[in-house]
Amino acid sequence: MKRFRRLFLDLDATNRTSEKQAALERYFRDAPPADAAWALFFLRGGWVGRAITWPQLRDWGASEADVPGWLLEEC
Repeated sequence: MKRFRRLFLDLDATNRTSEKQAALERYFRDAPPADAAWALFFLRGGWVGRAITWPQLRDWGASEADVPGWLLEEC
């Protein structure tokens, strides 16, 4: 994730095509294949849908914190 963050910041920091190309080359040369695939997905505008709903997250968080759900929601 840190490697992708660095790529994103490098791409955002310049308008020069050659610098963007160099940043992409550095990233894809060094990134593990799975990370490179995800990076390509997101750079092309891909979006991952919501994996968990707010009520599920609230219930899980309340259970882990051992507090009632309403208390977590109020916080």
